[in-house]
Amino acid sequence: MAQQGVAVPTRFGATARRDAWWKAPVLTFLGLSAFVVYSTIVGLTGKYFEVRENTANFSGRAVAPYLSPFYAPLVYDSTSRHAWFAAKQPGWWPAGLAFSAATLILWGPGLFRFTCYYYRKAYYRAFWADPPACAVGEPRKTYWGERRFPLVMQNAHRYLMYVALVFLVLLAWDALQAFWWPVDRAGAPVEGGVFGAGVGTFIMIVNVVLLGGYTLGCHSLRHVVGGRMDCFSCVAGSSGGEKLRAGYQAWKLSTFLNEHHMGWAWASLTSVGLTDLYIRLCAMGIIHDPRLF
Repeated sequence: MAQQGVAVPTRFGATARRDAWWKAPVLTFLGLSAFVVYSTIVGLTGKYFEVRENTANFSGRAVAPYLSPFYAPLVYDSTSRHAWFAAKQPGWWPAGLAFSAATLILWGPGLFRFTCYYYRKAYYRAFWADPPACAVGEPRKTYWGERRFPLVMQNAHRYLMYVALVFLVLLAWDALQAFWWPVDRAGAPVEGGVFGAGVGTFIMIVNVVLLGGYTLGCHSLRHVVGGRMDCFSCVAGSSGGEKLRAGYQAWKLSTFLNEHHMGWAWASLTSVGLTDLYIRLCAMGIIHDPRLF
């Protein structure tokens, strides 16, 4: 609601604000664009998503237990220890069309972020200027809302939240597997693997922590764990009191994370890209991953 005596801007970009309001949408545009371009390129290459012995043509045995988050879970690969199916590509994949295992799984986390309440605000402002900032004139004169196609499909976020939780568990499992090495510190193969860690191991752990902070603070998850109950204390002494108290604690945790949802969103987006970049540079032989123990 506009304050009395303050003119509502009607021309695109018109505003009475004197601060640098344009910085946030510009930085958001650059940040999201950079991530989309990078993730598209690395997702289509189908190479250098784990560290193997022969990095020149991406063959040979794995020498580090790292798997890029852009390829996790790795559904199809003919040689990777992480692959669910030992095949280059699924049999139903069209002949002559280049295949990358990332194309089978990136839709899940991608759509979860695309429909996220925070990201909607971010890219509505940065890409559509709808509006570019508070109290700044926008190019549209009418309010569309999210009640008609295609924006009504943003409501799928509440269901994509369950998909994101599955991916979070899978990425956590990959991070734990990064403590189990197929070779010893000298690089010799070890039957059954050996416990160890490199810098990449902890990079993957940090990535999962940041993704957990973002996913578990999701508005939809906060509603699932506690938003349906109007009053926790009113029925705490009933037969279902323990269950309600557990739900209340889960709701408090989700609420705490939700209060910093924007920070978790950007931190986790950055960590996903940097984790892939680190593993990719190691796989290409550009940098060496220090083995800590």
